[in-house]
Parts: sequence; C-alpha cells; structure tokens
Amino acid sequence: MSGEVICECEDGECPATRRLVLRQPVMADVPAITSHLSDYAVVSMLSRVPWPYDAEDAEDFVRDLAARSDNRIFAVTLRDTGELIGVVGLHGISEGRAELGYWLARKFWGLGYGTEAVQRMIDFGFGPMELSRIDVSCRVVNDASRHIIRKCGFFFVGPGMTNTVAAGRVASEHYMLDECSWRSIRMWGR
Repeated sequence: MSGEVICECEDGECPATRRLVLRQPVMADVPAITSHLSDYAVVSMLSRVPWPYDAEDAEDFVRDLAARSDNRIFAVTLRDTGELIGVVGLHGISEGRAELGYWLARKFWGLGYGTEAVQRMIDFGFGPMELSRIDVSCRVVNDASRHIIRKCGFFFVGPGMTNTVAAGRVASEHYMLDECSWRSIRMWGR
C-alpha cells in the first residue's frame, strides 16, 4: 500500500496515524469483528458487548452505527494491510462531551496500537469535533486499559461500579480529559 490513506468515511475525515487507519465499520468487517469478539478475554472488559458474541451481533452493531448521530465509531485497521484489529470511538456525544470506548483483538495487545488509536481519537474529538470534555472508564482489573488512559493524559475522577452485558456489575475507574488539558499535553508532546 502507498502512503496515501483511502478514506471510507462519509464526511471525508478518517483519522489516521503512522501505523493505523481509522475508518467507518462496514458489513464486510462482520467476520473479523465476530472473530475478535469471540474471545471472552476481550469481551469481559467491555460494557456494551454481549457474550457469547455472534455474526448477528456484529451485523446489528454495524447497521446501528448508521442510525445513530450521537456516536463516531471507527474500525481500527492496520495501514499496511487494511486488517481490522479493533474498534475505537466516541459515543453519547452531547453538549460538547462524549465517552471514549475501544477494544483490540488479543493478538494485537501490547504493541502500542491501543495507545495510538486512542490518542488519534482524542485528537479527533477535541479537533474537528470540537468537544470540550471526553470521559472514559475501565474495569479495575484492566491494567492495560488503565495504562493507555493515563498515558493519554486522562485524570482520575473516581471509582465506581459499571453494569456490563457480559460480566454483570463490576468495579470500575472513571477518568476525564478536558480540552484545555489536551492542548497543554499536545504542546508538551506525548
């Protein structure tokens, strides 16, 4: 693949990084999404994903994205191959605020892709989307997600409990990042 990013987003704005392209999920992604979310280690850390997860769930996910205006959800794909490795997005967008969510297939954990995708989504949220605040939560037992969240500059807000579809009610931690702090972090570099 050349260095050019092929954008499949309706508004022509697909966030990209050095190694990743973030694009709208399409029905052709259903097999990859289904395969990646057949891993309970991934699903157990997510709040809105059912278990077990099947192709019908993935089809519903992709179809429902088109109907919702309060979400900006992207397939995380490798720039070199186009392979879908996860999903990242902002949901519940309202009054300048949104909640960040993301997941990566297990075989891509620990390679820096999560941080790269989350940083780009944050930049997209505070840049073109003009958000004033982004919130994110993770399970208390999810050290890797907590590391990404802190590395990206989020501030700890407090502990809590989160109702998840797959794992029930679980202990969680809540974080936030406002636009002013994001601008400071960008000036200092990450």
